[in-house]
Amino acid sequence: MRGKLAKLISLIMAVALCLSLAGCSGGSDYALSATDTSGYSDMPAVPSTSYVRTDYDNNKYPYFAMLTETEKNAYSLICENLTKGNKEFECVVSINADQLTKVIDSVLNDHPELFWVDNTYGYSYEPNTGDIKDITFNFFDFADTPEKLNSAKTQFNAAADLIVGQAMTYQRAVEKELYIHDYICQNTDYDTSAPYNQSAYSVIVLHESVCAGYAKAFQYLAQKCGITCYYVTGRTDGLGGRLVSGSNEDGSHSWCMIKIDADYYNLDCLWDDTASDTYGSPIYPFFNLTDDLFVYHARINLAVSLPKCTATEFKYSNQFGPTVEASSITFADAA
Repeated sequence: MRGKLAKLISLIMAVALCLSLAGCSGGSDYALSATDTSGYSDMPAVPSTSYVRTDYDNNKYPYFAMLTETEKNAYSLICENLTKGNKEFECVVSINADQLTKVIDSVLNDHPELFWVDNTYGYSYEPNTGDIKDITFNFFDFADTPEKLNSAKTQFNAAADLIVGQAMTYQRAVEKELYIHDYICQNTDYDTSAPYNQSAYSVIVLHESVCAGYAKAFQYLAQKCGITCYYVTGRTDGLGGRLVSGSNEDGSHSWCMIKIDADYYNLDCLWDDTASDTYGSPIYPFFNLTDDLFVYHARINLAVSLPKCTATEFKYSNQFGPTVEASSITFADAA
């Protein structure tokens, strides 16, 4: 990491280690606006035919798997339209506002490749039933026209393909994972003012971001390498309200979970990055940990239903040699 450090302190084997583990938006906090359509005479009627959805692999897309059948229909509809670059479209599935929020959270958590979608959306609804009529998404300004979106996709895919191509020269999944992890850490500045920092684009193309960008970039690249990887929303837990890197004022944070063989592991690229930057050389305290060892991280919202992480085989020190352990890191108040 070539970025800025905040004020965390870690004592490791009598060495004072200052960590910057600072601000990020995570969780179900996508901004929205709603419109009552009762006075609209030109609103299109909902088609009488049933929507035929695309089903997604439950192993690769865990948030899809958490939804009801009706919500899965809406998930498929939203993915279909966003993938085509449609900002506004009719909702032909009967869902209410609460269901819509859950579905959009699920889509954005499962699909880092939709990197042009801003975390804001709006909808209109029928007041008599509460059914959603239309959904409108905001796209980032680098992709707010079809021409700009195509250009951004070309740029994003070219940069990602270079990283994936290098990662795929390694044989084992954990080695591919380590290459992606190290590439992100060595080429990304942590910066709370980084543009588009809730998108993988901020890391893969612009090389500056916060925890959400780190996590979504890792998720995307791991998936491209054939590694099952999930985006996890949570909070920095157990720090007595202290502000640390990778969390914003309310403690929101995000990281990744990967599956190797039949087991799941927690991974926090940003916290490894900031720890390594301060330590002066790469260290891996938050690489492939169990839930018990993954200190100061607590899942929230839909992420609480993700699989438990209990295996230790692919923990960094069990594969690549000794490193500073997460249990050795302590945090001081950020002034």
